[in-house]
Amino acid sequence: MADTAFFEGRQTQPIPPAHSVVPVSPLQMLTTSLEINPAGQVVVTPIVQDQVIGDYVREIRIFSAQSAQAEPVLVLSVRLHALTVKALEIMTPAHVI
Repeated sequence: MADTAFFEGRQTQPIPPAHSVVPVSPLQMLTTSLEINPAGQVVVTPIVQDQVIGDYVREIRIFSAQSAQAEPVLVLSVRLHALTVKALEIMTPAHVI
């Protein structure tokens, strides 16, 4: 009974999902290659700060090519997290026309 009284009113904050403990796997992915042909549109979202976790987030979204029968479909979405804005900056080579 004393233990129950001790813990009554105690509040805890749950760990945010992005910082939850993940079991370590003996497998490690070294590289991934993906080809999307034809890609319709590539959208890179602005860098925003996650108000819950505190880190920075950006997404890269790739849509299918538009066809006469249907609207473009989201093919791939990559959500990136980093501790700094600089880590999420994207540099592309100069375009030659």
